[in-house]
Amino acid sequence: MKIENIKKLFEIKEGETPSTKFVDNISAVKVELIDWPDEERLKRVFVNMSQASWFEDFYSTASKEDREEVVSDLFKGKILGQGMEHPQFAFKISGLSLHGTHALVRNRIGIAYLQQSQAVKDFRHSDVLVPRAFTKHPDLLERYEEWVQIGKQIYADMLDTGDIANTDARFCLPKTIPSWIYLTASLPTILSIYGKRIDSQEEHPEMNSLAYQMRDLIVEKFPYMKSYFVSFDDNGRCLHLKKGYAANCIFKRDEKHAIEGYSDEWTLHDKTKQELMLNCDIYEESLYIGKNKFFKYKNKTPGAFFTAVRCKTSQGHWEIRFPDYDAKAYVAKIISSGRRAYICGTTDSSGVLYYEKRD
Repeated sequence: MKIENIKKLFEIKEGETPSTKFVDNISAVKVELIDWPDEERLKRVFVNMSQASWFEDFYSTASKEDREEVVSDLFKGKILGQGMEHPQFAFKISGLSLHGTHALVRNRIGIAYLQQSQAVKDFRHSDVLVPRAFTKHPDLLERYEEWVQIGKQIYADMLDTGDIANTDARFCLPKTIPSWIYLTASLPTILSIYGKRIDSQEEHPEMNSLAYQMRDLIVEKFPYMKSYFVSFDDNGRCLHLKKGYAANCIFKRDEKHAIEGYSDEWTLHDKTKQELMLNCDIYEESLYIGKNKFFKYKNKTPGAFFTAVRCKTSQGHWEIRFPDYDAKAYVAKIISSGRRAYICGTTDSSGVLYYEKRD
């Protein structure tokens, strides 16, 4: 890449007012399968590595039924399992919080990672994740949004001095800035990640979403693997199915993890994960430019841009203004109740307009 392009992408945005798109933390998680084995070659490996103690090339002489039986026995643990270690799958995962990526990289065997860096670019315009539970308390949600903006403005001010390194200034940023991470993992490792991360008792919902998406993407390519994805909640391997504080210390046990005749002496919360984290509304996306809040408006014509216009209604004129950092602002008529409104917005590829309305 030419240095001019690198500079444009990664230089410090000196003097620009931070903008922040707040997004629902669970909906933000996106998983892409970017590399996977060839299906027919993979079956050959499964069959031959499972039968190599007896046959040099069992796949070439076996019937289709014999091949299918070997693959089935392999995943049921009825024969030596070295063949399962052969297939590798590569994913790009985006929208995770730093808490989520730190949980993911605890898997260390049969896996490789590379994660987005916060050291190499200016993050003043980064998105920020909002846990759904915050919607239960609008006053606290508003304070969270304000806190994020304060931190990002301090971050930007530090960078703008030209005297504070990005690697120090980023200490002002929240851990809820969404991050991407690439990973390549062997099939047994992926099955282990799935088994642990779809846990209903304690695992964070963003990790539940990650695990389900990884499974669905693999099963789409290899439908016969669907039955191999088993929750540790269902096979008894989940730690939270056991007794004792070390086994369950955060949430009240849900129905799946309840133990007959036993109750925990104490947990950090006296409610279940479902009650605290999921029995709530999905956060409705919003955008701040500086301290000005813009609301989401769905438009029917994605990708269209207009210059500033003055919209006339029967009640009079609407005054239109645009964010300074974006010359291509999208304007649309928004029906109001006749009160004077200020509208300011941008769109993404899906045609989303963010607008601000004031009396």
